[in-house]
Amino acid sequence: MTTATSTDLHFHLAPWLQDAIRLAVPLGGYLRLRVRLRGNTLHILCETSCPTEKEEITQAILRRMRRQPPPVQLLAPTPGIAIHRLIVYGRLRQEKKSLWLSLIPLGQSSPSSNPETFQLNRKNQARLGYPQAIAQYLSQNLSQLGISIRVETQTLANTAPHQGQQRLWITCECDYSPDYGLLTESLVQRLRELEIKGFRDGAIRCQIRGEEKPEWLLWVDLTPPDVMLRQWGQWGDPEAIAQILTQAFQAHPLTIRAAVTDAVLSLECILAPNISLAQAHILKTIQDILDVLAPQGLQRALIRAKSAPHNEELWRSEWSLPGDQPGAHHDSPGQLAQQGDLEAWRFLLQRCLNPDLTRRLATGGIHITLRQKDDTLYIMTEAISCPPQMATLKAIATLFRHLEPHPFSRLKVYGRRSGQSKALWQQSLKFNTITPARTSPQTPTETALPPVETDPSLSPLERFNQGARNLLQRSRLWQPIPDNCGLVLHQGESERSIFSPQRRWRVACLWLLGGILVTAQTDWLAGQWLRRDLVQPQSVSMSQTDPATRSEVLDAQLPVTNWQTTAPKAIAPPLTSPYPSFDNTLLDEKLALYQERIAKNGVPDVLIIGSSRALRGLDPLALQMALTEKGHPPLDIFNFGINGATVQIFDLLLRQILPPEQLPQLIILADGARAFNSGRQDLTYELMTRSPGFQALEAGTFSQLLSQDLPKHQTITSVVPDLEQITTQWLRTISQVYDQRQFFKERFFDETLAPFHTWVSTAEAASPMTSTESGQQFNLDGFLPLDRRFIPETYYQNHTQVTGNYDGDYAAFNLRGTQHETFLELLDHFESHQIHLVFLNQPLTDYYLDPVRLDYERQFRQYFRQLANRENLDFVDFVHQQAWQSRYEWFSDPSHLNQFGAAQVAQGLAKVSTIPWPQRTSD
Repeated sequence: MTTATSTDLHFHLAPWLQDAIRLAVPLGGYLRLRVRLRGNTLHILCETSCPTEKEEITQAILRRMRRQPPPVQLLAPTPGIAIHRLIVYGRLRQEKKSLWLSLIPLGQSSPSSNPETFQLNRKNQARLGYPQAIAQYLSQNLSQLGISIRVETQTLANTAPHQGQQRLWITCECDYSPDYGLLTESLVQRLRELEIKGFRDGAIRCQIRGEEKPEWLLWVDLTPPDVMLRQWGQWGDPEAIAQILTQAFQAHPLTIRAAVTDAVLSLECILAPNISLAQAHILKTIQDILDVLAPQGLQRALIRAKSAPHNEELWRSEWSLPGDQPGAHHDSPGQLAQQGDLEAWRFLLQRCLNPDLTRRLATGGIHITLRQKDDTLYIMTEAISCPPQMATLKAIATLFRHLEPHPFSRLKVYGRRSGQSKALWQQSLKFNTITPARTSPQTPTETALPPVETDPSLSPLERFNQGARNLLQRSRLWQPIPDNCGLVLHQGESERSIFSPQRRWRVACLWLLGGILVTAQTDWLAGQWLRRDLVQPQSVSMSQTDPATRSEVLDAQLPVTNWQTTAPKAIAPPLTSPYPSFDNTLLDEKLALYQERIAKNGVPDVLIIGSSRALRGLDPLALQMALTEKGHPPLDIFNFGINGATVQIFDLLLRQILPPEQLPQLIILADGARAFNSGRQDLTYELMTRSPGFQALEAGTFSQLLSQDLPKHQTITSVVPDLEQITTQWLRTISQVYDQRQFFKERFFDETLAPFHTWVSTAEAASPMTSTESGQQFNLDGFLPLDRRFIPETYYQNHTQVTGNYDGDYAAFNLRGTQHETFLELLDHFESHQIHLVFLNQPLTDYYLDPVRLDYERQFRQYFRQLANRENLDFVDFVHQQAWQSRYEWFSDPSHLNQFGAAQVAQGLAKVSTIPWPQRTSD
């Protein structure tokens, strides 16, 4: 009896393979085959009622396999995964342990019966660039993890003659997301040790089965180790030269060590006992290699031959190198770097960031790409794992400090993982070149100011005061009071001030006036400085052109600054609502402000609604100005965004609380998919339904309060702001930098402290905050301006990165439930009152848009496409515009815009030609 089962992906053995195994089993015996596919390895378990012989079954499989036409199909149906090896187990029926195990490697041709011989042939084929052989070699240790390897090749155009003409694409397919570090390190080392001929570089991508996009992508430098050694040897690196020379004598027991001192290459040749190499042969081999290398900046070579193990000197020799004569090889790498040679800088940076030469040859090390713009040098560092920020910056700063003077006054350093398009960290370093001041003879009116001596018997505070006096005197801004200054101290007043009370007041007033003037001048200068950076767009792109390893240009995603905002406006004082509360402070305050606004100016031309993404993410004043530039009249726009709002809350506000006569003809709903998810519990709405305001709505008394005519130009309540509110509003009015103080602080640290070779974080970690949590209030347009910026590398040091699988906002995601039905009712209400709705799908960062959330967003986009036949509905989608996803300076956290992004959204929305903007303002 023969049975065949499968425990993986419903695969069965091909009929010819079943027959081959059945014929190797004793006639009439019980046979049960079980199949499991793991990575590129096919496991076959043969259960029999009597013992079987390993050699008989293995040879039977090999004989039948040689008669099969290529490619040999082992499974039916054929899997999309290439099978590189076959492991057959023999086991008795109802036993747990196998009797034997046989490994059958599969190659491009019929497999050899000797696995070791096949292994050697496969490695040789892999070095020649055969994709299947490369895949088999790489998958040897990965199949047990369930990872299969697929290899493809790509021919590259416009490559340099000394570079390879092809690129290797290696796809790791698996059912789960493997640990990045566990997989990449060993995979890259095995790939590089092959020293594949004709390939310039490789790309490793991890593909989860069933997913459209790769989990991650890694670029690998396939420059052979001997080429890397030769490149460094040409720059005069002693360790690289020593390895090159040692390899030239690898057939002999000979070791060479090298060092460089004052342009002299010192070589120490250690000869094993009884070595038969003649001095002439050793010298000629070394001289020929050094003449070809022509190491940069090395003028002479000195070699000493010593015998092991006693280290006795046998002979020595010295000769000139090509760098001894004036010409291209004369200057050292450091001298060329000081002259601005970028290739010299590239070598020096690679050398200082890759101190372990063996590791660099094994993995490719840290790769450096440079670009110069004026006196700024942009440095991109990338490796298998992103180079550590602090260690990298410290090494680079030390190198540049050692080579001063040089032509660069500023460095912009970036770090990323090879294969990524965006830097994971970035930092500016600015150099403070101190020029000795010219000394001139003192004028007759100048007197030298001696330092204040510090008495060791004084207290620490007194010594500090004397030290401060000493510093001020040296600055020549202050002068000590002479002993004969003409002041007479009365007896008993020696411990008091030498000034009279009247004079003290005069001095205090003088200092107060001086402080005000200095503060005003500083504020004005800082405002001009910020305006220069905020108004003028600065776009920097970094070319990844590398003549040694790759020729194409990759976008390094350097920061682009174009921050124009109209967010600063008078902050609305907290209003006490005369209406029953909805147990939502923000809704109560905004409702009171909206009624006051209607009483003063009438119904706005445009109303913005939504959750916190609308509250922070769309600036009414910026939208008004952008529309005015397009030729529209100045529109009155109000932002009624409420934290945590959903479609049910929008309906409560627009269809039940506000009467139709208080609604404009155009409403912008600025939000996202979260507000339409009927699968999650709508806690904010449920709390409102238990509030006194909701009870008044059901009783019909709430609408009577809103229908009462309010006196024009009068406020609903006479609540007086507290001193802090008055001070804040006053500072916003007179100061040019108060609303930009966070950005000013970041720019100040970047421009001022960097010259002293220090580095600081470019911004504090942004955190999602409500208006009450941040201590900020929305302005008179209902908009909450936040100036915090989302900095991923610092933000996730203080906040957990929650994936879409665990995001409660997307729990049980459903777009056809209660929220959907409520939205249809709201659309019908708008249509009956001729109100046009624009839904603005607010942008999100790529840190927030993981594969799970992206799938929900695609469903949401399709949902609105199905509603596109509604004449009173427009859908504007910024989520799927990738230009937004990496502009972190426009976000306060991964899913909320700041005031700079809110202004950019307004400008983008104003460009949408299909929106029926009002043609005239309200009276």
